[in-house]
Amino acid sequence: MRRTRIVRSGGIILLVAFLTIVLSAFLLLTLNQTGIIAFTGGGWLINSYNIIAGYLGYSVLFFVPVLFGYFLFFAFLKTSLSRFQSDPKELDNVRFYSGGMEMFITLFFGIGVLFTAWGLQNALVSAIGGVTKTEAGELGAWGILQRLVDNGILIALWTTIVGGVGGYLMRLAKHFFLGRELIRFSSRRMEQDKMRFFESLESIKLHLEQIEEHMPRNL
Repeated sequence: MRRTRIVRSGGIILLVAFLTIVLSAFLLLTLNQTGIIAFTGGGWLINSYNIIAGYLGYSVLFFVPVLFGYFLFFAFLKTSLSRFQSDPKELDNVRFYSGGMEMFITLFFGIGVLFTAWGLQNALVSAIGGVTKTEAGELGAWGILQRLVDNGILIALWTTIVGGVGGYLMRLAKHFFLGRELIRFSSRRMEQDKMRFFESLESIKLHLEQIEEHMPRNL
């Protein structure tokens, strides 16, 4: 019992430390995206972030926490599934974490859709909003297209791709890495429900037999 408490305490400490690191990183990303601070240097991490932010814009501030939440619940669900056989009380945790993963997948899709709509609207308004026919004629098709690109239409399209592809990859990861355990979990639940049903029937049968024994018999 004491060893279990120590293990759980250690797990909580590691989780808190990990969350602190992630939240600090998210805060730095937010400050960088809003222009309050700027990342400098030529490290691979900074270069990778600048490339990703260049393609996704502000949507990266929403994709990253959702992706983190997904992997966090993924780890919790895997742990609960492994403990379920020895501890049936993990049933609620399995349901909660599985539902949480589905929620994060839906949010990932939703972020892609919302930022696509917002990005397209922003690009169109910024590029051709208030432009007269004369100015449009002077700009030409290539000039208008260039203004759309400069005002973020490619970022809007990239958020669609990342949101769609990422969401489906998250579903595939859940199916391939946790699918068998979830199937066994469902089968075990069905067996437990079946056993409880038969036990209830047996209890009802015994109760009826007791009532029948105490009933007066006609002579």
